[in-house]
Amino acid sequence: MAKDIYTIGVAGAGMWGKIHIDMLKQSGRARVKWVCNRSLESSWAAAAEMGIERAARDFGEITQDPEVDVVVIASPPYTHAAMTVDALRHGKHVLLEKPLALNPGEAAAIVAEAEKHPELVVLEGSGRHTRLNPKFLFVKSLIDSGRLGRIYHIHHNHLMQGTFIEYNPKGAWAMDRALAAGGPVMDWGEYDLSFHLGLLDDKPELCSLKSFSIGGLRSLGEAAPNVDVEMHAAAYMEFSGGLSYYYERGAGVHLETRCETRLYGTQGGLRFYYTTWEPNTVELFYAGEKPAREVFEVDMSGYPANDNLPFLAHFFDCLDGKAEPVMPVALAAKHFEILYKILREEK
Repeated sequence: MAKDIYTIGVAGAGMWGKIHIDMLKQSGRARVKWVCNRSLESSWAAAAEMGIERAARDFGEITQDPEVDVVVIASPPYTHAAMTVDALRHGKHVLLEKPLALNPGEAAAIVAEAEKHPELVVLEGSGRHTRLNPKFLFVKSLIDSGRLGRIYHIHHNHLMQGTFIEYNPKGAWAMDRALAAGGPVMDWGEYDLSFHLGLLDDKPELCSLKSFSIGGLRSLGEAAPNVDVEMHAAAYMEFSGGLSYYYERGAGVHLETRCETRLYGTQGGLRFYYTTWEPNTVELFYAGEKPAREVFEVDMSGYPANDNLPFLAHFFDCLDGKAEPVMPVALAAKHFEILYKILREEK
């Protein structure tokens, strides 16, 4: 049943947990009652900093509180499956950060539990930069219009010299595969697949892939002494319907490229940068009487500068019964399994 104010508990008081808490407080739709972190001391420190009523080390204290309607799980991936299952079994709606889980078995456990509770909303975080983005809607409308013909190939690459540690200096856990599932492929891959496969109505099914992944390209010193995640990976994938997809991600690589996507169709092609902070141009290439090129500017004027705001608004719409999750966990699990195969392909 829709409410004006939802009572919420947040798991994780690191960078992303605090972002969620701040966005929830700005929304005017949330009472953030609980925060939970690795230690009781750090939980209470976050509660004092963010103005939250209660703190806990044990996530179960949140799920057992009958006042709590929603839990936001913004803790590292190795905690996601157990927390999500516990929350659902206690009748709580869930906003779950990406990546979905640590391995396909845990992802399957999340999906299976969610299927037992169709009355509960479970939204996964890889819809954030993607399916609510005006660029996604614009590009999809071009594809759906038939102007590109059949999409037969996707090419995407984004390489950075910096790593997660430069972005989040306290995020050393993200460099440990046992805690994070992977490096840049897991950090950004769910966004990439959410955008690209969503353009094709999520119909393509993976048939085969060939990949490489490599780590150890940079030493991160004391900031992250135990680094065993990939820093660079790429895959050539074949999907049903005659679709191929070249995918490349890197952080800590000795090269820089922009977050560029190219779509190749039988009647036209597109080049664009899907993130909202990149240029809003979409280039269309096609052949009429002679080869031609058009450049479109995607209208971003009504879209907030912070992708978290429309994402959270969408979550509240789902809670209110006005929308269905743009990224349900079953779809996130499909993307997660592809990424897992990229990093663990038998060589």
